Amino acid sequence: MVPLRSFPASRFSRLLVPSSWLYGGVALARRQWWTSRARRLERPVVSVGNVTCGGTGKTPAVEMIIRDLLRWGYKPAIVSRGYGAKGLTEGEALQGNDEFHLLRSNLPDVPHYQGPDRYSTGRRAIQAGANVIVLDDGFQHVKLHRDLDLVLVDAIEPFGHGRVLPAGFLREPLRVLSRAGLFAVTRCEKVDPRKLSTLAAYLRNRFPGKPVIYLDTKPVEWVALSGEKDPPQSTRGRRVLAFCGIGNPEAFRRQLVDLGLKLERLVCFRDHHRYTDSDIRALHSRARELGVEEVVMTQKDAVKIESSQLTVGWKYLRVECRVLRGQDAYNDALRGLLEKHAS
Repeated sequence: MVPLRSFPASRFSRLLVPSSWLYGGVALARRQWWTSRARRLERPVVSVGNVTCGGTGKTPAVEMIIRDLLRWGYKPAIVSRGYGAKGLTEGEALQGNDEFHLLRSNLPDVPHYQGPDRYSTGRRAIQAGANVIVLDDGFQHVKLHRDLDLVLVDAIEPFGHGRVLPAGFLREPLRVLSRAGLFAVTRCEKVDPRKLSTLAAYLRNRFPGKPVIYLDTKPVEWVALSGEKDPPQSTRGRRVLAFCGIGNPEAFRRQLVDLGLKLERLVCFRDHHRYTDSDIRALHSRARELGVEEVVMTQKDAVKIESSQLTVGWKYLRVECRVLRGQDAYNDALRGLLEKHAS
């Protein structure tokens, strides 16, 4: 159990800056090489991605886009790499990773294909009847042509401390954001409006002509591992132990505080952590020591934990993403692309 995002603030990060220059140069060369050789699918591809490591709210954004596509009468399929999944062969794909199981739970009728070769995986989806491909975490996968790159920027920590790996959390230098078709600032409700305005102004000034929309994440309900559901306000004032294995635990912490919970402890695991029996026993013991009333987690964590005697009363927060501002720009980008392909 380690606190994430503490590394770049350490005194050693400056020593890694030369390595970051090398890493960034290689990333730029790779992008240039593969962009000119990218393979194109015969159906439109919408990519949802980011330029930083860790969570920016990609999975809720993918779910939002899929729901809109369904509402507009399309037959979308989700294609992703499946980082951390077991069994990515065609016969084992249903084992998936945590995002796979989360999306399957919320969108049970939407096919989700995972595999390292997203071109061949996308072709499988199209052969099965999909007429739109939504590429989850696809901004760096330049081997596949994208018709729209929706790039998410986390309002809480937008640019990975301004440095490329390993000195910071940027996957690539910021200049690659010029390849975006649409920026979506996520978790807008969690930051001061002035910070939000400054971030949006930076994006517009540095990348002129790129529309910027604003997303927020709305709590929908608490769901117990045993299946019972309660409204988001039902836990207000309760003392809780929270845990998560996500890319941005700070966003989860702020969400719990906003819901009025008394957060006694937040236990952070690494992103995509696979929970063991030992983890569950340790969390159960910690909850008893603290004397808390609830043990809470994200849905991404819950899909990896089975209900048991030790987890009685444990629950997760189900959330949904929505466009807070910029609905017209969102509609124009997404529907305009689809209408262009249909013509």
